[in-house]
Amino acid sequence: MLRLRLALLISLIASSALVGKLFYLQVIQGDRYRVEAERQRSITVTIPAERGRIFASGGLLATSEEAYRVVADPRLIEDPKKTAEKIVPILFEDSRFLSYNPLPSGLPAPADAVNLKNIFVEKLTELLSLKDRLGVDLARKVPMAQVGKLKSQAIPGLNFYPDNRRFYPEGGLAAPILGFVAFDQDGERGYNGLEGYYDGDLRGRNGSIRREYNEKRTEPILVGESTAVDPQNGSDLYLTINRAVQATLERKIAQGVKRYGAKSGSFIVLDPETGYILAMGNYPSFDPGNFNAWVSPKEKTEIKKEMRNLGLATTYEPGSIIKPITVASGLDSEKIDLDWKFDDNGKLKIGIYSIDTWDGRHWGKQNLVQLLQKSNNIGSAKLALEIGEETLRSYFLNFGFGSSTGIDLAGEESGLVKNLRDWRQIDLANAGFGQGIGVTALQMASAYAAVVNGGVLMKPQVVEKIVGRDGRVVSFQAEPIRRVISQETADKVVELLRKADVGGESAALRNLNYRVAGKTGTAEIAVGGKYDLKKTNATFIGFPLRDRSFVMLIKLEEPSSSPYAAFTALPLWAEAFREIAPLFGISPGQ
Repeated sequence: MLRLRLALLISLIASSALVGKLFYLQVIQGDRYRVEAERQRSITVTIPAERGRIFASGGLLATSEEAYRVVADPRLIEDPKKTAEKIVPILFEDSRFLSYNPLPSGLPAPADAVNLKNIFVEKLTELLSLKDRLGVDLARKVPMAQVGKLKSQAIPGLNFYPDNRRFYPEGGLAAPILGFVAFDQDGERGYNGLEGYYDGDLRGRNGSIRREYNEKRTEPILVGESTAVDPQNGSDLYLTINRAVQATLERKIAQGVKRYGAKSGSFIVLDPETGYILAMGNYPSFDPGNFNAWVSPKEKTEIKKEMRNLGLATTYEPGSIIKPITVASGLDSEKIDLDWKFDDNGKLKIGIYSIDTWDGRHWGKQNLVQLLQKSNNIGSAKLALEIGEETLRSYFLNFGFGSSTGIDLAGEESGLVKNLRDWRQIDLANAGFGQGIGVTALQMASAYAAVVNGGVLMKPQVVEKIVGRDGRVVSFQAEPIRRVISQETADKVVELLRKADVGGESAALRNLNYRVAGKTGTAEIAVGGKYDLKKTNATFIGFPLRDRSFVMLIKLEEPSSSPYAAFTALPLWAEAFREIAPLFGISPGQ
């Protein structure tokens, strides 16, 4: 009897414990375990948003194309490694695969592509070995060509979900302006240019759909829970870029770099009245739709340079193209007038330093037209000394040197203008002809535009309007920054440039058969603390006199055929002008 009672007691205790456990699991922790069970039986599939399109005034520059996400069910994969070895070579046929499927975080970049493929074989082998998973992502944004090849392999458990990816119909046209799209730890995003600057507007917001499956996770439950969130597509950008002008300048700058043996070349065409960028680019460049995010360490430096917009991301000493700005500063501040003259009877001595003309020749008494015509360093230095460091520096800053222009492109540098306390007399004199200060090509083009439009510095811009997929439009009007010189001063400087070019020695302008004005700049590059006479940045900035409808800058980095802009950048500028003039309604003789 005692044993029976003891057995009943033990049974009662066990039953109570079981009931208590069931109560705890089903009532107290019920919601938690129910959610966990649903999570294990459900799959969430991303519905990708379509990235916004980018339009130039004459064509579509960026849009989206069909692609797929590759997902595998590891339970159906018999040999993970052999399967991975089949898949990876096909994925690597896509030149942009690594842009969307970067190296696993924490891994060092391999020395070559063979090692890189091996890393991805190992990565996919690990994923395909996860037998407790219903689905694992193997690759994203895989194009149709590769999807077709993967399907032909008839690999069990391989599934393809609709996706999209960036497509550039014009290839590399305007690539430094556009930037590119790739993946990082936070997902897809734009880098550089418009893709980077307007990433928030372009990217949109992905949607999703969640479906509940049976306990074996083989079939969806028809009456199970299904939750869907619609994607929000990105907004479209409409640019100020003129496609025809852009294409012409890209072709000419490539020809010029090759012809004159330059390291690189860059160009800017802008509307001086609005600040709108009509064309901008450089050579070498890249194709944002056909590059890999991974390159060997040896290639990395050059690739990075090609992917930069050299017109705004490179600071250099401008040389003689700054002389019209120095003249404008002197006239506007009334430190000089149009009758100002200087003596050029030999080298200019300033302390232990001396300044000479670019060719060592001297011309006696000279005026402002002759200063610009002969690009006289001595005259520019004497003019800077006449103006004074405080006044000249103030005008340089007002013209936009030393600060970013505010252009709506990622990656802009601000240049360099020394603090006033650091300006010695030699620094002031050198600044007058473009040494000792750092500018970008965009800053110089904007400064010239201010002279051409009558004295107002305009904010450069590339996007004219943003159009949402819901029809909402955000327009960007021309934005004056400030008046830097008077209308009278601006007209005087334009006339000085006209007279200087009419009587100039350049055959390129004499034979152009168009009425233009502008200025060359041959800026020696400092190497090891000294200027190298054979290494220069050669620039020409000019504009049509008829209607001043655009300002165009051409810059060549280290041309080897001749260090002088008059024999490199200027003739290239003249060729480009002749080709684009009809696009602006300008006829020969005008």
